Amino acid sequence: MTNIRMLSLVGIYLVIFIDNLGASLIIPMLKPIVHDLAAGLISEGSESFRNGVYGMALGAFSIAMFFGAPLLGALSDGLGRKKTLLLCLCGLAMSYVFLAFALAFKSLWLFMAGRLIGGFFSGSLPVAQAAIIDVTEEKQRAKYIGYIMFFVSLGYVVVPLFGGYLSDPALVPWFNLQMPFVFVAALSVVNLLILLLVFQNQQVDADSRAMRLPNPIASLLDAVRIKDIRTYALLLLLMLVGWNTFFQFIGLYLTGGLGLGQQEVSSFVSWVGFGLASAFLFLVGVAMKMLKSLSMVGLALALMAFCIGGTLNSTNVYVLYLLATLGAVGFGLSYSGLMAQLSISVDASRQDSIMGMAAAIAAFSAGFSGFVANISQISAPIVSALLCGGLAIMVCCKEQCKRTVMDVV
Repeated sequence: MTNIRMLSLVGIYLVIFIDNLGASLIIPMLKPIVHDLAAGLISEGSESFRNGVYGMALGAFSIAMFFGAPLLGALSDGLGRKKTLLLCLCGLAMSYVFLAFALAFKSLWLFMAGRLIGGFFSGSLPVAQAAIIDVTEEKQRAKYIGYIMFFVSLGYVVVPLFGGYLSDPALVPWFNLQMPFVFVAALSVVNLLILLLVFQNQQVDADSRAMRLPNPIASLLDAVRIKDIRTYALLLLLMLVGWNTFFQFIGLYLTGGLGLGQQEVSSFVSWVGFGLASAFLFLVGVAMKMLKSLSMVGLALALMAFCIGGTLNSTNVYVLYLLATLGAVGFGLSYSGLMAQLSISVDASRQDSIMGMAAAIAAFSAGFSGFVANISQISAPIVSALLCGGLAIMVCCKEQCKRTVMDVV
């Protein structure tokens, strides 16, 4: 592979890394952003208002991604990968600049605008994957596509750490809540320059220039319209709402409920990311060889529920780390098992629509978790996550019983 192509790959993987920053960077930072009267975003307001802002900041990002991701995919077919990726990086850099200025001027509207813009332009993963296919040879393609999950996982492991540490003035006096956003904005600009200089755009067919605007709501409704996948789509929705609610509000619970500091929350979220990386990179393949998809999903959902329920009933940090590991492994196994079950439930002609539906459910569930979680009590979001996990287990058990009866008959 030539040096130019290798640099192109570096730029594309950086896009994937930056793309995942918005979801994980904010988790350890959002509690001080909305609750710290001096350094944070809001200088006055009730506790329930601040908690509402916490949920809206999370939900706005994911809802914007829900509408942005399919549009970016369509744009890449009409404009080409390079222009679309450059547009994404410009949007991401702008969003982090907005967030930094919002904190400097204590502007809630500017902060929400930054979250919406960041979410809209954070759906570039399918475009980046297509770009990797464009610049790699067929024999090496599978290897380089496989690296995508490494960079996705790396974002969940590394990003919460530097988000928590770069915003802590106790380490360096000029570190503050704006610094992580400034750093990521600068990283986005550097990545933009790399792609601008070394990435060669693929030829765009004349027919593809007539861009068709996608409908993410229609993709979401496929979960109801396609009879063969309704149960699995419902399981995916319940599982994702449960996990996203737990993951998005765990920082608020650990700081407000257990009194952990910002660096401790950063380390905890990073450890959850390590568990996710381990599950996706090492455990999923082994588990799928040993268990049927639905059986693996049932076991994984039980692990997630055990993690969430245990978190509500433990104050020991080491126990919480152990529970988080089990929960992350459970999420990785259940997500992979459900995606496999969805894929084998339809024929080859419907695979693209099923993957689009799954992506729509993922984005919708994250936004739903942020907006509707009842956070009048500090533990309420975690309780809500546990209820979703319990419902998912019930649906899974019912489906397993149904399939067992059908096999006997």
